[in-house]
Amino acid sequence: MKLNLFPRLIFAALLAFAVSTVIYFSFGNIYSSALFTYGEFKVQFDSGIYRYRILSGYFVLAVYGVLSDLNIDFEVFKLKLFAKNADPALYLSFYIVNTFFLMISAVVMILITLTESFAATHVEKILLVSVAVFTIALSQFVIVPYDVPGYFMQLLFFLLLIKYTAKPTTAQLLLLVIIVAVSTLNRESSALSIALAATVLYAKYGLKKESLVPVALLAAAFLAVYLGMRLFNDSFVTNDGNLLWQNFTQPKNILGLFLWILFLVFSLILAKDQTAAKYILLFHLFSAPYIIMCFYSGVLYEIRLYVPIFITSLFLGRTVITRHSIN
Repeated sequence: MKLNLFPRLIFAALLAFAVSTVIYFSFGNIYSSALFTYGEFKVQFDSGIYRYRILSGYFVLAVYGVLSDLNIDFEVFKLKLFAKNADPALYLSFYIVNTFFLMISAVVMILITLTESFAATHVEKILLVSVAVFTIALSQFVIVPYDVPGYFMQLLFFLLLIKYTAKPTTAQLLLLVIIVAVSTLNRESSALSIALAATVLYAKYGLKKESLVPVALLAAAFLAVYLGMRLFNDSFVTNDGNLLWQNFTQPKNILGLFLWILFLVFSLILAKDQTAAKYILLFHLFSAPYIIMCFYSGVLYEIRLYVPIFITSLFLGRTVITRHSIN
């Protein structure tokens, strides 16, 4: 198995690189085209709830600073940029950050499939990773700095959570707490990691201290960062307005809702058995606060909102969770 690990990791990383590169260089992005200037980037991501998603914004601007200082002829990339004032360096910065994190996300996916608790054949493992990579790429018609790094941190949390449940240690739990705290600096969807932990630990231990204490610590880390950033900014903005009516009346958002349902059904079909399917539904139940906020203030047409739930469901549906027995 270890001899086959390196080729799998390389394949997953190269698949992510190739798919992301095709998406960014072969298609013109209409949906996010207004964001590819430094001024519009700052206006968008330094206001409203976006001002609290700071981590990945720093990544993009750091890469942008490097590219801007280099003597690069951006014409050679033949970029399909619709806005006349679009900055090729900024577009490439999005590409570099999101492609890098997609590649390492694919690597973590492979590592998840190689854990002892993951029940799938070699072919199924590769196909599950491929489905996740292509789904993330499909959702990239909305280009933002924080989604793909967020998937990486969520998948890393998944991997370490499985290791923690196999052999719980204080050090591993502390690492999970740190990941939640850091990923909350990236986006509030880090709450889905808490929902995942609640699902896995409840399935293993039930309502016992072995599940309640870790979930409480993870929730405390999330709230500390979430509230701390708002106190620091003297604002407690949690959303950018009510879009609930539009989400149930506009055709494109109804299409988005249809895709949410389709992705859910797909993950249930791929689950290894009825027990795993129940885990997926339980994870959705624990994810209810995130889902409600998506319906209230998100744009359902932006299927990226469901992608972190879908990816987690894909791998959760193949994870064997052995009930802990007390002797």
